[in-house]
Amino acid sequence: MKKIIIALMCMLLTAGAAVAQNLIEDLSNDEVTIVFKNANDQSVSKGEHKQSGRMINYDPGKSITIVTAKGDTLTYLQEQIYRIKRKRPFNTAFTSEFDVSGPQRGYHGEYSFDLLARGNPNPFGCSTVQAWQLLPWLRLGVGYTYLHTNVDISINEKRSYNYHALYGQAKVFFTRSLFNPFVDVRLGSSLNKNVGFHYDASVGCRFGFKSTTHFGINFSMGVTNAISRTKNENRPILSLRLGFEL
Repeated sequence: MKKIIIALMCMLLTAGAAVAQNLIEDLSNDEVTIVFKNANDQSVSKGEHKQSGRMINYDPGKSITIVTAKGDTLTYLQEQIYRIKRKRPFNTAFTSEFDVSGPQRGYHGEYSFDLLARGNPNPFGCSTVQAWQLLPWLRLGVGYTYLHTNVDISINEKRSYNYHALYGQAKVFFTRSLFNPFVDVRLGSSLNKNVGFHYDASVGCRFGFKSTTHFGINFSMGVTNAISRTKNENRPILSLRLGFEL
């Protein structure tokens, strides 16, 4: 199980670096630095590879206009630009405005593969959440989880066990860019006999794509309730989740 966790963490860091490398962040009358693709695709002095200034107009996917410290007004086309950086290092999501790179307002369907670090073999299953993005930082929804595992009947006997749960979800995002750390809390009830309260709390990251505003992949780690019918095994256990959203 440790090898699986380490491998997934490496995938998360690699994907985060790849997304951040080509990130065009949210812009709204901020001081920005434009990094150009190469020295031949720019309108500044020979040998320079970037230009800083105050953004006064931004047409996503087409062009950006800035005013430099010298008072010059410059416009650059999207195909000239490698990256646009804000001077503020952290792009907060706690605002009422949506942008073109973060989670968008409206319906989102989340679908994922679940794995729990419990026993051998490890329980596995799937989950789905049908949610609505109310604010750039807040998503609310309802979901269903199915897990398949084994429970101990005796020292030498195990029995296959299928677990079902319905719950409400609240997901909080911390950026409005293509790379979105989040906290995901799910509270509800198990549908299995003699199993009641269901909970799941995790932290993770969503990775968006510039080519589409709704599709994204996500990875999270957290704790969920045990899925055994026996009281002494009804305890929090580590959970891993890998999925996508539409």
